[in-house]
Amino acid sequence: MIWIIFLMILATTAFGGDVKNSKKKPFSLHIELSFVRTTGNSNTQTFSQKSDVRYEGKVHRLFLKNSALFATQDERETANRFDVNGRWERLFTDRFFGFVTTSYERDKFSGYEYKISGGPGVGYDIVKTLRHDLKGLFSTIYYYNRLEGNGTQEYPTAKAELFYQWHVRDNLKLKENLNYILNLQDTETYFINSETSLEVKINKYFSLGVGYKIAYQNKPPQEGIKRLDTTFSTSFIADF
Repeated sequence: MIWIIFLMILATTAFGGDVKNSKKKPFSLHIELSFVRTTGNSNTQTFSQKSDVRYEGKVHRLFLKNSALFATQDERETANRFDVNGRWERLFTDRFFGFVTTSYERDKFSGYEYKISGGPGVGYDIVKTLRHDLKGLFSTIYYYNRLEGNGTQEYPTAKAELFYQWHVRDNLKLKENLNYILNLQDTETYFINSETSLEVKINKYFSLGVGYKIAYQNKPPQEGIKRLDTTFSTSFIADF
């Protein structure tokens, strides 16, 4: 929770003027939690967590997200994944903006110990209505990867990304985040990530959700690493 407090302090001091001019609530906090445990013929435990802190002012917008997934089966670890990323956007018009982004990823079973990345980009709010929200981004991201066991990788990439949100009904929301990352040093290496979720509101603050996440790498760093990872989750959600 320390980084949440830090973000609020930063946005309040750096972008305080936007708060006064913005008609909608500038800050929002989104938290998803899921825990599943089975006993008997198989003993499994799965815990997943997501959080999303947003500041959306009149000129500046700041986004900080993280997710985690840990799973065991018969006391053997089967998943250990964590990531955190931040993005600062600066609006130049009502729809066009520039941004800087950075991220840290760790996935024990992907062939990488960790990935650190960052870089600039531009984006456009393609659709902005009460029901639909579609945002497109393009960026040049530099990656530093620590490989599992030994070795590192460093390379620039081109990244195209789409964020879509559809308020199907007042209490039902569909969200999609899709991105394509191309290694500019080796154009035969690319990554595709997709995250789809559906949320049903229980009341003003709480919802239930289901999500499906896809992570594809066409050239894994080691033999025996699968190209495709998928995760299906059900979550309890809190929005403030």
